[in-house]
Amino acid sequence: MSSSVKESKKRKLDDADEQKQGRSKRQLIQNTLQYFFSKTAVKTTTQKDSCDDIVDSVPTEAEKIESTTCPMCSTTFENVIIAQYESHVNSCLDTADASSSDTIKQQVDPIPKPNQETASISWSKIFTAATFKIRGIWSHHKNDTAPGLNESETSWFGEPKYSSTTTATIPRRRLVPYYKRLAGTKMVVDAFTFGEIPDCEGYLLSHFHSDHYMGLSPNWIHGPIYCSEITARLVEQKLGVASDFIFPLPMNTPCTLPGTDQLTVTLMDANHCPGAVLFLVTTKDNLRYLHTGDFRACPKMCLHPMLKEQPLDIVYLDTTYLDPKYSFPSQDSCIQTACELVRRHNGVINNEDLSSNGKRIDHWFTQEKKQISSDHSTQHTDDSSDKNHRLLVVVGTYSLGKENIFIEIAKTLGSKIFVTDQKRAILETFHDQELSALLTDQCKEAQVHVIPLGHIQAENLEAYFHSLQPYFTQMIAFRPTGWTFRASSDPQMQQQQRSLESIIRARPPDLSASTLKPIYDTPLVKIFGVPYSEHSSFRELALFIASLDIRRIVPTVNVYSEKSRLKMSLLFEKWHRDKIKLIQDNGGEIKVVDYPSVDHW
Repeated sequence: MSSSVKESKKRKLDDADEQKQGRSKRQLIQNTLQYFFSKTAVKTTTQKDSCDDIVDSVPTEAEKIESTTCPMCSTTFENVIIAQYESHVNSCLDTADASSSDTIKQQVDPIPKPNQETASISWSKIFTAATFKIRGIWSHHKNDTAPGLNESETSWFGEPKYSSTTTATIPRRRLVPYYKRLAGTKMVVDAFTFGEIPDCEGYLLSHFHSDHYMGLSPNWIHGPIYCSEITARLVEQKLGVASDFIFPLPMNTPCTLPGTDQLTVTLMDANHCPGAVLFLVTTKDNLRYLHTGDFRACPKMCLHPMLKEQPLDIVYLDTTYLDPKYSFPSQDSCIQTACELVRRHNGVINNEDLSSNGKRIDHWFTQEKKQISSDHSTQHTDDSSDKNHRLLVVVGTYSLGKENIFIEIAKTLGSKIFVTDQKRAILETFHDQELSALLTDQCKEAQVHVIPLGHIQAENLEAYFHSLQPYFTQMIAFRPTGWTFRASSDPQMQQQQRSLESIIRARPPDLSASTLKPIYDTPLVKIFGVPYSEHSSFRELALFIASLDIRRIVPTVNVYSEKSRLKMSLLFEKWHRDKIKLIQDNGGEIKVVDYPSVDHW
């Protein structure tokens, strides 16, 4: 934390203290809330994602590359975030002077350019060293010549292969990554940062998270945007894109897109955030592509009549958590655990232990009753002791997502939900009357407060909590993200989990209020990391693949590292061999893997 931020924070808090005598408690709280939701809120030095603006809070579940090199300037990167790496490469493609790019904060000394030819390597040539086709793109037919899967297919990469005489001094357009193009078509998915794409007939937007809509603005004129109705409202309302370019499509209804070569698109719920969808695209040749965008796989998807027992020629798969260490609990399990913790800390279950060491609620939260100054005694005469001695629950969220957690917690407490005006504007685009009825702008009345995920930090929350006394006397905060979970690091266990059969037999990790430990713990303020993810776990990805007739898989995350692509490709091949055996055991049928609920495996 910079000294200027510290001094600014101290000045603001000191000013608030000096004004206590002359201002009402309500005014002080409003000032404090404004401060903590402003751009000067305290952030730790290790924080990488900006949470300054609630609308533009970017998901922190960003994949990283352990080690890679820019194909243009040969700069080496260690432990770099994918989005940053992609930004750097695109910058190199846009300018001959790649060394001027400063978009990578974790940059190390660049490797000297061996020759001009190396500097002119085109984006597509990153993949040409593969032992078959494009390494990392799995197909159960090695001689597959479908559009986009042949190395000589230029449309796959959106560029012709450059000759060895091409030099880095020739300006080139930023290239659309292969996984954002629907093979053999002129449609792209979540590809707005590339501006106008030549011959593109339409832009599909999977959901309203900034790493997917980035590039959209009031100046967008490059082509029609197809998305869900919720996403369409957000794009127009929050980004200012002209409605003439926004075409919301209905859910679960095949729609033929005008101006295309008889392409039909069907939107399905992606179980990611409100408005997030899967795109099922059917070509005039009856090729069927499924682009998952960001999704959390569940049995309901595989039971969909348009997916069940029908072949999918290509699945563009969200591989964010395609690693055995990320087999985290179901969302339902996380919500139930969070609600149980809330009940315990709220005193509803007074006789239950909070942890294995036998501490009870009355022991953890023993506190002398605070003396309220005479200046405010009249103000609180109508407040009962129960009203002033309540639990405050704070839930961190992105600009969009994690709604199920704070809604269920509010129902558990019988409480309203306090949100900022910006957050309310987003939530009201859902047109959900039940949710809208729960929202309030009265912070002292609501026991559930929703704030940006990046603000779930000890220093912020301590000050925020104390500013709300005497209305609340205890606080617990939840930081819901899949990165919270840490599975066993035993290599043998992880290797065994790579078998489809063993993954199907296994159950998701247990999660309970008794075993979930706080990551920050004081008598009055506790922070819990909850492994509530809106991306598919490793196990869910495996079961999703096992439950559908998939001919090819194109990973869309962790694709820039050759090591990562090879790892995914080998895993998909192994799972395919395992799947053949499962199909034989099922009498030649591909069946949806057994499930306890259609909402999760």
